[in-house]
Amino acid sequence: MIIQLKGNIKFQITLDPSTWIFDDRKIKLEELLKNDADSEEITFQDQTEWNRQIIEGETKPPTLKSEKKYKKRELLDSSFVICLKPFLEYTEPHNGEDAKINFIHKDGTTQLDYKDRHSFYAHFSNEGKRLYDDSMFDLLVVTNGNQQAKLSHVTGIEFE
Repeated sequence: MIIQLKGNIKFQITLDPSTWIFDDRKIKLEELLKNDADSEEITFQDQTEWNRQIIEGETKPPTLKSEKKYKKRELLDSSFVICLKPFLEYTEPHNGEDAKINFIHKDGTTQLDYKDRHSFYAHFSNEGKRLYDDSMFDLLVVTNGNQQAKLSHVTGIEFE
């Protein structure tokens, strides 16, 4: 199942949480809560065109770091999150930094400020399994390694 980001935005996009396991922007939940994200840079000895395209981001979403960093067993046993900041920024809200985002979840709707988007993480994998049969996620609001809030089973995202 997918989530469409809609509302008072320039570009409506869709999110497919089931694909995030292949995305390099994911991190282990434990690393997020420890505030210990990896910033290892990948380099190649030769300058062939395909290496340059990989490094410069021709592949969307990026996957090379994940292929190098995580062994298959880790992908099958770990819990992962992904920051929603780049996805929210792609929409280009008409209200800019003053925009409000409504997250629709199992307990209702929660409104959060767009300016705090750097602290919004989608928890989509728990011990190698998706959280929900419909591939939806839990929203974690994390600041400096401390979880501030959790919205369970997010099914929609709308901008005001």
